[in-house]
Amino acid sequence: MGAGPGQLALTCLRPAAPAVFTLKEKRSEFIAALHPANTAADARSAFDLIRAEHRQATHNCPAWRVGFPEAEEFASDDGEPSGTAGRPILGELQKAGLCNAVLVVTRYFGGVKLGVRGLIDAYSAAAAGVIERAQTETVRPFLPLRLSCSYESLASLNRLLRSSGVDENRVRAEYGGTITLNALVELSLAPQLRERLSGYESRALMLDPPQWGSETILAADV
Repeated sequence: MGAGPGQLALTCLRPAAPAVFTLKEKRSEFIAALHPANTAADARSAFDLIRAEHRQATHNCPAWRVGFPEAEEFASDDGEPSGTAGRPILGELQKAGLCNAVLVVTRYFGGVKLGVRGLIDAYSAAAAGVIERAQTETVRPFLPLRLSCSYESLASLNRLLRSSGVDENRVRAEYGGTITLNALVELSLAPQLRERLSGYESRALMLDPPQWGSETILAADV
């Protein structure tokens, strides 16, 4: 279940698998590689692997966007004239609405200079080409929520979650002397659910106060 009436559903696309696209322009070869990356550290690791694979290349120009809805962005021209490589690559990631993605365009110089406009166009086209061919998936930001209750209150607490828009497929129960519910709550639904859980009737269903995670998790649609 998505966002309720009057709420904005936050979504973005992320690569579901690595993809590669090659473009040739005036004897230069541009190899664009797109990889999933959950963090900046993941993006740097992917970049390091690509750079090692193409260590003989003239340039390896990376850009990435990680996190959502607040995205950390990075771009580098790797020796190309300022603004001719990294920013155009990042611009294609932004235009496509991609998050948690790193895109590296490797250039093997063919002996013919392209000029500033030519470089911008070539790096943009290479980045757009790999994005167009990539397999992507729609993801949404969620907040983890942990609730504890008795067996007698389980059904009522589950009904409260469902009526607040929490998908039952995103709720996992741990059974013991009491029950712990681990849920992923869509970010757009979290404020309303926080308010509901603070009410007297809701608090009576729980053994302990709700425990909300501090960091969002991106998850694909179920």
